[in-house]
Amino acid sequence: MSDRRVVILCGPPGAGKTTAARASGLEVFDRDDPQWSGESDFRRALADLARDPAARAAVIRSGATSSARAKAAQLVNATHVFVLLADEAELKRRVRARGRADLVTGIASVPRWLASFDRLDGVSDFPGWDSLAPTDLSVGVRSREW
Repeated sequence: MSDRRVVILCGPPGAGKTTAARASGLEVFDRDDPQWSGESDFRRALADLARDPAARAAVIRSGATSSARAKAAQLVNATHVFVLLADEAELKRRVRARGRADLVTGIASVPRWLASFDRLDGVSDFPGWDSLAPTDLSVGVRSREW
């Protein structure tokens, strides 16, 4: 059994994707991190991730539509795809609490994301790292060391 674990966490702004990814113990690929000089740089890193047979990473993508999630999963050769959700008011509250310079854009993108969200692919809600059964995680995985 492979030890490869590449998990895509999708959701609207304020859903908690970054917080969840950082709690995983996996390497985090978040386009919002300053280490990426642009989308093409980030996509190159994701392509490298896809080729790594022992990759252990959490990848954050918006993924409102099943087609966007499928493209992201193919790009990184994902082993799991989950979505994180909250109600619109809570999402907007969280975006405001971040205090980022892109506040207006972040708040405006919440209802757009929610309006375009679909589950045509049957994507599961993120259950939390500790809630996943050991068989979901592979052999030898303990708790948060997903």
